[in-house]
Amino acid sequence: MNDSVRRRGRPARLSRDAILLVAEEIVDSGGIDALTMRAVAQRLSSSPMAIYRHVRDKDELLLLLLDRVAATLKRPELPDDPRQRLVVLWRFLHDELAAHPWVVGVLASGNLVGRSILWLLEELLQAFVACGLTAEQAGAAYRAVWQYTVGVLTIRIAMTRTGSDPDRTSFQVAMIEAADPGETPAVAALATAWPHAWDNYDFGLNALLDGLLPRS
Repeated sequence: MNDSVRRRGRPARLSRDAILLVAEEIVDSGGIDALTMRAVAQRLSSSPMAIYRHVRDKDELLLLLLDRVAATLKRPELPDDPRQRLVVLWRFLHDELAAHPWVVGVLASGNLVGRSILWLLEELLQAFVACGLTAEQAGAAYRAVWQYTVGVLTIRIAMTRTGSDPDRTSFQVAMIEAADPGETPAVAALATAWPHAWDNYDFGLNALLDGLLPRS
């Protein structure tokens, strides 16, 4: 049988795993905005209708991707002290999200969340309660630290994407270094120590926990 006949044969059978693999490649390289059923179908030499036989819509596809990532996470060893548990858990969440930037976009833009990550939410809430907060306070504290974490990661992702342009990444630092000590002494004092856009995550995390948790 010659090659032309082979090319006219039936395409490889689709599977949910194949769809998820391609979808993950798309979001890893282009973010969630690049993910469409048509884009997945094109990568698989298929039609969008064929994709819909395996996945209901983009939301379901993203949920499946979230669960796919969450299922690969190795749970960290947790200390007995509940405050230290919070530090370990939030740092773990921060680092895992930094390794999968597209997940930040999914979680920050809507109400999608994979069930496979509920264990982490449970651990965080229990640790807040063990530190002396009520269940309602624990929920509010979780939301506050979550918003801080997403903010740091959003800045990190944006600056990483523009990192190839030295003018854009150095403008803020250059402005601080050129500050006039007479006009803006507090700014000028940081000329050689302006905090990195995201390397001070631990400082902010501990400051937030100090403010949220009751003092012993």
